Amino acid sequence: MKLEPIGAVRKRSETEDAIELAPGLEEGLHGVCPGDALDVLYWMHNLSPSQREATKVHPRGDRSRPLKGVFGLRSPMRPNPIGVTTVRVKRLESNTIVVTSFDAQEGSPVIDLKAVRKDAGLRRLTETWGRMHDTIVRTLEEAFGEERLRETLKGPMRELGGKAAESSEPDARAIGREIMRFEEGWDLRGEVLEDAPDRFARKITHCPWSHLSPLGCRVFAWWMEGFCQGMNASFSYRLEKLTPAGDKYCLWSVTRKRSG
Repeated sequence: MKLEPIGAVRKRSETEDAIELAPGLEEGLHGVCPGDALDVLYWMHNLSPSQREATKVHPRGDRSRPLKGVFGLRSPMRPNPIGVTTVRVKRLESNTIVVTSFDAQEGSPVIDLKAVRKDAGLRRLTETWGRMHDTIVRTLEEAFGEERLRETLKGPMRELGGKAAESSEPDARAIGREIMRFEEGWDLRGEVLEDAPDRFARKITHCPWSHLSPLGCRVFAWWMEGFCQGMNASFSYRLEKLTPAGDKYCLWSVTRKRSG
């Protein structure tokens, strides 16, 4: 059996690292988006031969704890020193994936990358929450009317947008990237279609909330309208395509308003 590394770890900072792929493997990144969770398998290449011979170790190197077999631990000392960790993708740079920082050393060979499987229990929880959310919003809309509900929900988001704008000069690009941060927190993923000072557009290709009714998706759009207004009232947020269930994508944009 022979393993060939697919890349190497590049240490960058306390908060992010990079995985530099070997030439010719860039196509393997197709479909990987910022916000994705990946399992990284890498070779802990600086272990000495004696460390690899150990079959029992003190957990976490604490000699006050009794010895335990390495196959029942995550200790790096083991016959085949393969490290496994889960990271979050921050961005893609050509043949390099920038990810959250993890416990590997500069130059550690990367053996493989695998998408993290979604937890079935979490899926059921989000589906239940989604149905409750839609019912609550529908009841409020019937009681107060869409416009009043819309303005009420946008209010707190305007304040958040104003705070986000304090340390920047918000144009469409800056507003769009702030909205992307919200989306990634909710595990929405996609691709940027336009990235300019006057217009920013993004296509959502993965949404774990696709079981929500269009009403639930509109509420998220109302929030982002308020956030956009708070950052810079000269721009508007628009949900341009709200996909029906089973379709491929949604589309939104931030655009500078026309004067006059």
